[in-house]
Amino acid sequence: MLKILSPAKVNLGLWVKGKRTDGFHEILTVFHTIDLCDEIILKEGPLKVETSNGIPQEENLVYRALLEYRKVTGLDVDFSIYINKRIPVGAGLGGGSSNAAVVLREVNGLLGNPLSPEDLSEILSVISADSPFFLKGGTALGKGKGEVLKPLSHPQLTITLVIPEVSSKTALVYSSLKEMDFGTPEEEELIGAIQKGDFSILDNPLGKRAMGIYPQIGEVYRFLEFIGVNPLVSGTGSAVFYIGEADQKVLAGARSRGWKVFEVKSWPGV
Repeated sequence: MLKILSPAKVNLGLWVKGKRTDGFHEILTVFHTIDLCDEIILKEGPLKVETSNGIPQEENLVYRALLEYRKVTGLDVDFSIYINKRIPVGAGLGGGSSNAAVVLREVNGLLGNPLSPEDLSEILSVISADSPFFLKGGTALGKGKGEVLKPLSHPQLTITLVIPEVSSKTALVYSSLKEMDFGTPEEEELIGAIQKGDFSILDNPLGKRAMGIYPQIGEVYRFLEFIGVNPLVSGTGSAVFYIGEADQKVLAGARSRGWKVFEVKSWPGV
């Protein structure tokens, strides 16, 4: 039996260049793993994927990734997997994508590494655009659909997540984008600012669209602005975060409104 941790991520910034001919959007983002983790138990047995929150196996990204791995390699994937979910679902934190990547990496190792990291990334990019990032984690610039990665130095941050009781639908948020939302900062300027610890450049137009669709996300965002921090939406939400500790005003405000709060640290890459 093997126990592995599967970290969440935040998008320190997320911009959309425009819509591609394949129907997806071309993005520029900064992925950053954090120490909010799902715990995964992997053991030998017939292929089965179960979760603590009852996600149907056929809908689970881990199961889909393992089926694709079996198709590519022709190998039997005889592993029973149980995922204890701590990362909220539908929050823009990449829990399912992370689960798929770390399980595929471990299974590939247990089977003698028949596939290269590049091969694994190709499988994962079919399953989820941000899943290839989780093969290594840390901090990376993401381009394309999010699967074209450039590793960056990994700043050590304390981040507070505030998450309302709503699950955001990624496709719905992307479909709400307008022409005015398209545009990206200069890559070198963005990288330089992050490496200097200057986070004023960070933005996420998708998050602003998510607030229009899900009023609960907007309520969290405006509350955090009101108490004097600089909030950002992770991915397409519903998680809103800021760089800094969870002080008593945040904790009290969240408690009275039924929001979840997690104070997390940066999670290093592998």
